[in-house]
Amino acid sequence: MNKAVEIIIYKIMVNPVAVFGSETWVEAEMDMNRLVKGEREISRRVHGPGVEQGMWRIRTDQEPRELYKELDIAVDVKMKRLEWTGHVVRMDEGIIVKKILESKPEGSRRRGRPRMRWLEDVEKNMRGMKVKRWRQ
Repeated sequence: MNKAVEIIIYKIMVNPVAVFGSETWVEAEMDMNRLVKGEREISRRVHGPGVEQGMWRIRTDQEPRELYKELDIAVDVKMKRLEWTGHVVRMDEGIIVKKILESKPEGSRRRGRPRMRWLEDVEKNMRGMKVKRWRQ
C-alpha cells in the first residue's frame, strides 16, 4: 500500500478511534504512554527504516513525526480537553454539564493516594501552559 494512503487511513480512521472521548479522560501517564507508543509503532511501520548512504537504520522517534508533520497524539488529547473545557465554561448555568463541573462531591475519598479529578487535571495543564484566570 502507498505511504500516503496509509497515512490518510491513520489520520481518518485510527487516530479518531484512539482518542474518542478523550475530552473527558483524566490524563493517566500510563495511558498517554500507550497512545504515544502505538502512534510511534504505526508511523514506523508506515515509513519503514531509514536509508543513509546505502545503509539501513532504525528511524528515531522524531523522524516519522517530521515526515508527516502532525502533532503528538498526547498533545492532541490535551488540546481536545482544553477545547471541551472552554465549551463547558461558556455554557449557560442551567445546563447539567456546567452544574457537574461546578459541583463539589460530597463524602470522603477512599484511603490512599486520591485519584486526580478531571478538573484538577485541566488546571494542571493550564498551569503548565502558564494560563491564569482561565475561567474568566
